[in-house]
Amino acid sequence: MRALEKQELKNDEELFQDWLKGGNESFDNLLARYQGRLYKVILGWTKNPHLSQDLFQETWVRVIEHKGDFDPGRKFSSWIFSIALNLTRDHWRREKHSRTEIDRGQIDLASDGVDQSQILIERERMKELDAALGQLSEIEREVFMLRHFGALSFKEIADLLGINLNTALGRMHQALGRLKKIMGVEE
Repeated sequence: MRALEKQELKNDEELFQDWLKGGNESFDNLLARYQGRLYKVILGWTKNPHLSQDLFQETWVRVIEHKGDFDPGRKFSSWIFSIALNLTRDHWRREKHSRTEIDRGQIDLASDGVDQSQILIERERMKELDAALGQLSEIEREVFMLRHFGALSFKEIADLLGINLNTALGRMHQALGRLKKIMGVEE
């Protein structure tokens, strides 16, 4: 079995421990695993591709700077999303930005073999979803973003946001109900 295949079989926490022992390929593997979904969650919060890229990079800088602070009993995904969420919140507190509309061209909406009309339809759907997400409460939006774009479990979301599991589940249920109503989706 090649070294890369061995890396791919390891869970995040094992890769992190390998990285602490000097395995740079383990760090590269963690970065590759989280690059898309972490960036998409940050982008969903900021609505600004350039700011999202900065916060994404700052998140990884913090991971590197504070790697000794990681609690091995905790999930790596919860830790890194917590860092990203805190950086994003800190940024908004400092800057008091008004959220700008996202350029969905920055997210990989198009894949090989998809025609232009399909891309335009998908962009329009994403624009509608953005508008609907803007009408949710902050906690509903965070739970939705972490679950949908971050692919975190409800337990991880509850731990990350400092709420109990039932509250996380309830907020997701509320978010989905409100999104369906806002977007005119019938059940």
